[in-house]
Amino acid sequence: MTMQRDLAKHSATHASLSERSHARGSSAEAEPGAIPWRKFSGRISYSSCNEDSRSELKALHLGAGKRVFCITAGGGRVLNLLHDRPQEIVAVDVNPTQNHLLELKIAAMRALAYEPYLAFLGVRPARDRLKLYQNLRPDLSDAARAFFDASPQIVQRGALFQGSLERFLVHVARVTHIVRPIWINRLFKFDDIAKQRHFLDGWNTRAWRFVGETLCRRSFLETFSRDPGFWRFVPPEVPLHKRIFDLMHRYLCNHLARDSHLLQLVFFARYIYEPAMPIYLLPGSYERIREALKTTRITIVTAPAAAALADIPDATFDGYSIADVSSYLSETDFGTLMDEIMRTARAEARLCSRGIFVHRPLPPDHLHHVRRDHNLERRLSFDDLAMVHEFLVGTLQTRSH
Repeated sequence: MTMQRDLAKHSATHASLSERSHARGSSAEAEPGAIPWRKFSGRISYSSCNEDSRSELKALHLGAGKRVFCITAGGGRVLNLLHDRPQEIVAVDVNPTQNHLLELKIAAMRALAYEPYLAFLGVRPARDRLKLYQNLRPDLSDAARAFFDASPQIVQRGALFQGSLERFLVHVARVTHIVRPIWINRLFKFDDIAKQRHFLDGWNTRAWRFVGETLCRRSFLETFSRDPGFWRFVPPEVPLHKRIFDLMHRYLCNHLARDSHLLQLVFFARYIYEPAMPIYLLPGSYERIREALKTTRITIVTAPAAAALADIPDATFDGYSIADVSSYLSETDFGTLMDEIMRTARAEARLCSRGIFVHRPLPPDHLHHVRRDHNLERRLSFDDLAMVHEFLVGTLQTRSH
């Protein structure tokens, strides 16, 4: 019960850290370009794992004895990183509900065998999720228990698909199936990329492009996705809707549609091809990750990333999986985050950062302190199942070296 002991041991620390970090962030929120953290509080923004954690595993070189700093989000990234059995994961999110969800996923994994776990989370049908939740409650922190007690519908409906993004994708899937239901169903049945590529000749019709581009317009996404950072650093002259449409087409010309768990959510709002689910939901990985929970220490912190790192000693981490958190930060806050990453990094620590469509430049002070792996960045951007990310991957050259 490593996580529970750590939560009990650090609960006072986490509370005070969160209070201090929000106090620090109050001035940053007034800075042009900053996103107020309060926009995230009180709701689960992401409940599944929409990114492809194989990219992080390739970038970070984790293993025994490694310590990694990770953004929580839907919790799937944290669980996926357990596949390589690091010594410790510090999972951080500014939104406490994302951390509550991670706790629930971990508690359920400890208690349930593979198929009951899928049913509890919502991948498969189940009638007794609330009954199972009652058995898991004692293993949750007080805050997580209070959250799910007050929101039983999240558990009852299957927590894996109850985030704001996942519920938004339900509407996207309905629209696309109204327009081209037979075509979509056929697309996800291909197991040969050459045949799928030939089939895509019927993709770029005027009506289909109109629907796709309408759903992906900035105004539509801003109104319905409720994600304030999704397109922040895409230049305004770049038509966002065309960029998404074209990236999806490029992906489908080179990868099977059914192999992307994100595309399954976009077009079906659920997983229809289980062999392509996130790593921690696969039968071949589940027991390995479940075993890793017995030895890997997981510490969960609610705070902005830079504030969480500020309480960490120098030279602590071997890897940083910071997702697309840079997309939500002002210039000052991004510089502060990179300062803290450099301070807390061990020699030859690895960094994996994502950006939506583009990755913002490193702060000038850090340009020469990250030895970037441009070849790997390009490969990950091309192969990542989420399709829309550009990567910044490299080895940190700490200032002490």
